[in-house]
Amino acid sequence: MSDITNNESATYLDTQSYDTLSYAHLITERHAMVRPHTHHPYQLGASLYMPATRQDIWQVIKRDKLPTINSIIICLEDAVSHEDVELALERLRTLLGTWAEHVNSINDPSRAAAIHAQHPTRPLVFIRPRSPMMLQQLADYAHIDLIDGFVMPKVDMYSLSNWRMACQNLNADHLLMPTLETAALFNPHHNQELAIAFKEAFSQPVFALRIGGNDLFAALRLRRPKNSIVYDTPIGTLAYQLLGCFVPHGFYLTAPVFEYLDQPTLFMQELNHDVSLGLVGKTVIHPSQIALVQQAYCVPLSTLDEAQAILHSEAKAVFKYNNTMLEPATHRAWATEIVNRAEAFGTIDDGHSQYSSRM
Repeated sequence: MSDITNNESATYLDTQSYDTLSYAHLITERHAMVRPHTHHPYQLGASLYMPATRQDIWQVIKRDKLPTINSIIICLEDAVSHEDVELALERLRTLLGTWAEHVNSINDPSRAAAIHAQHPTRPLVFIRPRSPMMLQQLADYAHIDLIDGFVMPKVDMYSLSNWRMACQNLNADHLLMPTLETAALFNPHHNQELAIAFKEAFSQPVFALRIGGNDLFAALRLRRPKNSIVYDTPIGTLAYQLLGCFVPHGFYLTAPVFEYLDQPTLFMQELNHDVSLGLVGKTVIHPSQIALVQQAYCVPLSTLDEAQAILHSEAKAVFKYNNTMLEPATHRAWATEIVNRAEAFGTIDDGHSQYSSRM
């Protein structure tokens, strides 16, 4: 982006027991976490953390800057030093006031029509508060309902009750994204309790669970290696465990940050793993990563055709397609997510499309 210099890159840095009777239908509850007629977690796409001290956040929201970004997270936590907290809160109040004054202009179809043909009129906008107490404070801010939701840092069974109390005064439509990033997450028993607790803790929908890679590395006294994707590290092993724990309970997870800007090939390798695991978005630290995330999440047409064939009302119980056995009874959940992903990111012609959609 011409309006983001290389020197600015640092500015964006983010620094119980099973119920066996109900387990069989847990898979079908994935969409219950998201209210009807609202956003799908795949719309998170590339999520850029922006310190609340920045003065160009409004330009990003109205797509004058970073026009293709999927979602932004206005950070009041790690990206803001203790001495700048009051400044960050003041600028957040100013931002909300400006947004309220111009809320209708964001939806003006005459603005940047070429961009809006492919992207929503604004990105999803979340705030990451520093603590449950700060979230309670934010709930009283004028125009806070303009925000799509909140990212809650360092959520585990030990802090969940405080976060639950802090959310009681939020709008019921606000979307919540707890972040899994404390040492407690290395305990599988803890995680099963947390998955069950998440289903009852909040009045608001849990939009997605964010995997906080760097904090998890820190809990092991490690830093992500420069020449490895996260799935070749202990945090990759944990990510598989988190997927196995939380996804069957209906939750979506997002992928951790990749902080090496000079390793685009390695970044794409990690993105391909993220996509194959069903992670619904990726934290980015710099605008140069946005297009790579969106490219990785584009759905090959042949894959979309398989999904549509599986979901077709006249699909056989088992059938062959592209030399592959397709079985709607077991592949339906996958196919549904492929369609959701294609709606969010579009498709790419991989030259193997054979199915003519009848949907």
